[in-house]
Amino acid sequence: LAERAGDWPWSSARAHLDGHDDALVRVQPMLGIVDDWAAYLAMDLDEEEAAKLRSHERTGRPAGSEAFVQTLESLLGRYLRKRKPGPKRKEPN
Repeated sequence: LAERAGDWPWSSARAHLDGHDDALVRVQPMLGIVDDWAAYLAMDLDEEEAAKLRSHERTGRPAGSEAFVQTLESLLGRYLRKRKPGPKRKEPN
């Protein structure tokens, strides 16, 4: 396993640390928001933030505002928010 965020193959960290776009990541506007990416990535999270990230990591659901998730759903044409568990009702013909 990678020990640093920039070593993970699917992480955007490498592009931000290098300051260059890659095939998946556009580094702006984040480079304008975070001056020192190495220091940013080394910051400790409080327990609440860490738990929230672990929850999203476990479920695969995006972390972000309701508007952000709605935009992703619209772009992808699929539900990303948590829905009621169990079998889905069959639609009448």
